[in-house]
Amino acid sequence: MKRNLPLILLCIGFLGIAAFSGYQLFNILSEYKVGEDTYKDLEQYISTTTPAPDDESEVENDGTVWPEVDFDALKAINEDIVGWIYIEDTNVNYPIVQGEDNDYYLRRLYDGTANGSGSIFMDFRNSSDFSDPHTIIYGHSMQNSSMFTNIKKYKTQEFYDQHPFALLMTPEKNYKVELFSGYVANVKDTSWDLDFGDAAVFESWLSATKSKSMFLSDAAPTTDDKILTMSTCTYEFDNARFVLVGILREQ
Repeated sequence: MKRNLPLILLCIGFLGIAAFSGYQLFNILSEYKVGEDTYKDLEQYISTTTPAPDDESEVENDGTVWPEVDFDALKAINEDIVGWIYIEDTNVNYPIVQGEDNDYYLRRLYDGTANGSGSIFMDFRNSSDFSDPHTIIYGHSMQNSSMFTNIKKYKTQEFYDQHPFALLMTPEKNYKVELFSGYVANVKDTSWDLDFGDAAVFESWLSATKSKSMFLSDAAPTTDDKILTMSTCTYEFDNARFVLVGILREQ
């Protein structure tokens, strides 16, 4: 018996580790399920139904169908909601929130509930009305393809060609986001710069951003444009991020 004691203790140790790991995994999966259910409930606040052929109120000449967002109802849930981002044929269909720092909504849902799924959130340094030269919004890359996972599809030309723009709705205005660059960046890159100092620096940043793109686009940003960057994790190397960048075209 004494000879087998170390083996027994080792087995007990492994069982304990397995049980703890299983418990942790259960908690993570349960949390993800809560996140999924919470965001699914958002469907009542947005309509993306294609209008009837004779209803041109929500359809542009190019066939763009604009979702209708009930911002009054959303603001009643959380005043931090500043907009809604939508990319057709993807899971990117979420409200955008803004906290007092870039940590709060990293692990909280749009209604403020603590959850590892987090939110799509605007950089706290930005103006909430998207009026800055460069606005950044962040989202996790989730294993269930939720949040900003699908923006990484823009690593291919084919996907860009089929989805050359995103839609941004705010309580005041709607914007078509004319995408012009998508690339993998290190967190130490200039992708998240907000203070350009002068037009020459901004122009250089725009040129460098477009040159890094993994897809080709005819969109040509200028220093008079407002730029939107969507940022999420990717795994080509440590601290890698995928950024998708576009021009805000007010509608």
